Parts: sequence; structure tokens; C-alpha cells
Amino acid sequence: MRDDELDRVPWWELRHNYGRAADVPGLLRACADPDAGRAGDAIDELLNLIYHQGGWICPAAPAALPFLVDLAAGEAKHHRPFVVEVIWRLAREATIIEPRFLDGAWQPALDAVRPRLLALLEDPDPAVRREATLLAGQGIPHPDAVLALRRRWHAETDRVTRWDLALAFGAVCARDPGDAALRAELEQLLEHEDLQLRLAALHALHESDPSVPVAHVELLARAVLHDDAAGWQDSAWIGGGRGTIVRHTGTLLRADPVAATAYTIAVSRGDETDARVATMDQAGRVLTEWRTVTGALLPYLGDHLGDGEPELRYRAAFLLGCLGTEAAGYADRLAVLAGDGTMRDTAGRITVGDAAVWALARQHDPRSLPGLVDRLAGDRLGFPTAALHSGGGGVFLPWLPAVHEVLAPLGEHAEALIDALAARLAAARADRVTAMNLCAVVEAWGTAAQRALPAVAPLLASTDSYVLAAAARAVGGCGPAAADFAQPLRHRAGDQPEAAWALWRTGADPELGRDALMRHVTGQPGRHQPIALLADLGSAAAPCADHLRRTAGAGEQWLRAEAAYALWRITGDSAPAVTVLTELARPLVEGECLPVRVAAMRHLAAIGEPAAAAAGVIARSVLSNPRRLAYFGGWRTFAEDEALRTAAARLAAFGDG
Repeated sequence: MRDDELDRVPWWELRHNYGRAADVPGLLRACADPDAGRAGDAIDELLNLIYHQGGWICPAAPAALPFLVDLAAGEAKHHRPFVVEVIWRLAREATIIEPRFLDGAWQPALDAVRPRLLALLEDPDPAVRREATLLAGQGIPHPDAVLALRRRWHAETDRVTRWDLALAFGAVCARDPGDAALRAELEQLLEHEDLQLRLAALHALHESDPSVPVAHVELLARAVLHDDAAGWQDSAWIGGGRGTIVRHTGTLLRADPVAATAYTIAVSRGDETDARVATMDQAGRVLTEWRTVTGALLPYLGDHLGDGEPELRYRAAFLLGCLGTEAAGYADRLAVLAGDGTMRDTAGRITVGDAAVWALARQHDPRSLPGLVDRLAGDRLGFPTAALHSGGGGVFLPWLPAVHEVLAPLGEHAEALIDALAARLAAARADRVTAMNLCAVVEAWGTAAQRALPAVAPLLASTDSYVLAAAARAVGGCGPAAADFAQPLRHRAGDQPEAAWALWRTGADPELGRDALMRHVTGQPGRHQPIALLADLGSAAAPCADHLRRTAGAGEQWLRAEAAYALWRITGDSAPAVTVLTELARPLVEGECLPVRVAAMRHLAAIGEPAAAAAGVIARSVLSNPRRLAYFGGWRTFAEDEALRTAAARLAAFGDG
């Protein structure tokens, strides 16, 4: 390490992700420690400080770059590939972030060390060379990088490094589509004797032309199932076990449902557990993306309900649960699997049977009820107590819904479940999340949940506003039968809109509830939840009509959506509501889904025939779209898409009529 140069850098004037960079020189020295453990820890910490999760190039990064190159070139006694990875992460980030997030010293610093970085392609260690292909392909957009990669291609003898070089050429072609010669060389590799190099070429060509792999599904499947595919675990571009290359290759086909389905079925012939789980992930991603492939993949899922591997049984049942009534043909087998107590996740205490019980519940099958009662009454609930949300984007996450999300749709089975629910709610008073979410079930079930009200009542005295709100909604959801339970809410109506709503909804004190709720709406203009409650008051909330018109006219989308719907509920005038709601829902025509747009479509469907003409184009676009339309990932993708299509079908039916 060039100690004099390192000490001359004014590190205390520079910043990284956690503040002043005075700790960077010590970490750079520690990266060269002869002890592998200490060196690895130092590199890891340095990565965290100067890169963290990306998003910008901090001032400390260009200052550290020449010393990182020293380490990568040989001063590090251990983990040199990891050092190159740190440089790659920074260099790649610099190519994708907005200029305002790029420190001005980065590009000059990179230009100064570029020859030394490209020399790493000639390093004696193939692991370093592989990381260097990633750096040259994605992080150094310069003609010198292309020349260096070409030189190495003609000299490279290590098989996996050649695969990585092909992937680097793919990145170059994506950046410079005009390089016809390089693209032609990649196309020639499709006939190479090395099956994995052919696979690498398909990955590379996909970068600039996603249609290429679609024509080679059989080749993709044969390559990932071949014994030689194990070599990809040493690739800097892909890494991981057999399952990783199965998943990564599956992403090449995301734009084509037929090819993606054919690939899924083809790779299901594999016998390694990791690859078989990855194949189930692939099925999940395809089903999450496309609603048109369900029939083709249902037999695959059904075949794995009896698989010898618990994780495969769990995931098959989970995906059948996602599909809801589309999986009705497998209900008998799910009913058998509901008794499978094999632990899928020891940390979360989730069993195979939990997924099967949920799948039956999604079909409203009464055979789910004994399992749900047992879980509510036992010490292992089987479902999370809090809702989990993940982003969409075709990501498959086999997370079960929270217990209230399982139970809330089952109002027609409330009689069989209510006593177990009430007992669980009574025992959950000290667990605010569980108590709040079980209150949501009581609200959803309405009058059928009256026997749970004694368990709700103690929560009405809570000083936690969120717990109180959930309890008040549970009471209000039960209607006039809960009037006696609503009495304690009189003194909370002024500060809690849910309390005011419950007083109205139950009839415990409708005047106080109405007046207080209207004050919440007009006095808290930034919240849409009180507006949604106000809609229940109908014409009794007429004094708020002008306020709702103004709110619906401009501003935050959720406020506009709920104000427009409430305005219709209160005045009976559909025209202004339909105008606002169709405006909010219109991006669905292009497949752009947000939760507020789903809500807007539900509101339009509730308005019914008066909305059919204005929203008809949106409804027909939703129904004809082969993709699932949703914002969230996991099982929510399917639930959101169902809700959206149900609303669209109702509107389309009015239009057809």
C-alpha cells in the first residue's frame, strides 16, 4: 500500500454513505492484511461505506479507487476477486445514475486507472479475470475495454471465463447496437460445441434482442439441466448453484408466455432439489406475469402436491392458492394435503399444510374450516400476524397472507369460525398487531361476527389510536347490533374518525357521529380514510358535498378517488364522480397498475350503468390484457388482478347490455 499517497488524501474532508471518510485509509490498509478473515471484513466494511446500496458515487469513492486497484492488482493477499467486485459495483453504478449523483472526480479517476483495470483481464487468477470481464463489460464504457475483451477472448483457455467473456460481449452489444461484427460473432457461438457457451451466447444476445432466446427454448432447457451447468457457480456474472442458472435463464423468456411456459415444463425434468425448487419459482414468475398460461401449468402444480420434497409440496399448494377458484379441480388433493404437518420453515413455523389450508380457503371450500379453527385455537397460528407487502415486477415470493387476509373473505363461514376467532382476539389484547388485524376480520364479517364483540370491547379503551381505530371499525362493521358496545366511543368521536363512524353505523348516537365525522373530513384535508367512511352516511353528509367536489377536482390521487366516490354516494349525482374516477383509472389501458387505480375501477363498478359508457374502454382493455395487472407481488398479484377484472367485467356487462 502506498502509505505516503494514502496519507496525503484529505480523507476528513471527504464523505461516504455514513459521514466523514476518515476511516477509509485504515480500512484500505486492512484490506491487505495477511489474515484472510480480517481482510475480508475490511473489504466488506469498505463496500458498505463507499457503495452501500448504490444510488450515488460519494466523494470518497474516486479517492479510494487507485488504492483499490493496487489491492486488486496484487497488494491484497486474499480476496482479490472481491476487491474487483467492489470496483465493478462503483463503476457500473456510475454508468446508470443521474449525473447529479455522480461525484465530479469519479470519471477522471476511472480514466487514470483504466489501463490497470483492463490489465486484470490478463491476471493469472481466473476468478480475478472473471470479475474483470464484469467490470470491463458493464463499468468501463470505452473502446479500450472492447479491445481488451477481444484480446482476452482469443487467449482465454479457462472454460467458465470464456462464458463470462461472452456475457461481457452481450453487455457491449446492448450499449452499442451498431457493433454488427461483435453481434455476428455471438450468433456464431450458437453452433459451438460447448453447450454452456451456447447458453452464454443466448444470454448475451438477449441483452440487445430479447426475441433471440425465444427461438431456442429446447437449447436453454437442455443446457441448464446438463451436468456442465454446475460450472456457472464460478461465473462472476451469474454464480450460485444449479437453481440460479435455471432462474436466471428463465428471465430471458419473460416477454413470451408460451416460451416461458414451455421452458418451465421442460426444466421440470431435472432431479436436483435446488433446480426443482428453482423450476417452481419459474412457474410462479410465469403465472405472476401472465394469466393466459394457467391451464398449461396447472397439471405441473398438481403433480407436485405429492412430491417427496416438502418445499415442492408447499410451493405447489401456495401457487394453487394464488390461483383461487381456477385451481378448483385440485381441491380434493389439497384437502388431503391440509393435514401435512411437515415444517417448511422452522423459523416461521410454517407447514406444508398451512399452504393447503389457505388454498382451500381461497376457494371458499368448507374443508378449510377445521384447519383454520385448529390454528386459531392452537399455539401455532400458521399464518403471519402482520401483512407483508412486496413489489411486483414478476418477482415470485411464496409468502403466505396474514391471518386476517385469510379469514376476512370467509364471511359466509363465520358461524364455524367465530368462536375460535373471538377466543384468539381475547387472548391477543397485549399483541397490538394481532388484535388490530383480527378486528379487521370482525369488521369484514359484519353482523355475522357479533359474538366476537365482547373480545373487541376492551380494545375500545386503548390509548393506542391505531388499536382504537381498528376496534371502532369492528364495532361499526357489526351495525345496529353493536350499539351498546359503541357507547364508550362517544368521548372519542372528536379525535377519532373511526369512532364517529361507528356511532353513526351502529345507531348509538348517529347525530354525534355524523357531525364529528364531517368535521374530520373538512378539518383534515390531507387524509382520505375519513372520506371513505363518510361515504357510508349517504345523504346525511350532504353539507360536505361542496368540500368533496373541491377535493375530487385536484390533488393527491387517493383523496380524489375517495372524494369522488363519496360525492356520488352522498348526492346520487354520478357525472362528476365518473369523470374523476375514469381519469384516475385510465392508465390501466396501458397496463399501468397502482392500488388507487384498482380502487377507482371498483368505485366505477359500484356506480354501475351510469359509469359504463365512460369507463367501457378501460374495462375492455383490462379484460383483454393477457398480463396480470397488479402493483404488489406474491399472492397479492393474483388478488389485485382478480379484483380489477371483477370490476371491469361488471362495467363491461353494463356496456354490453
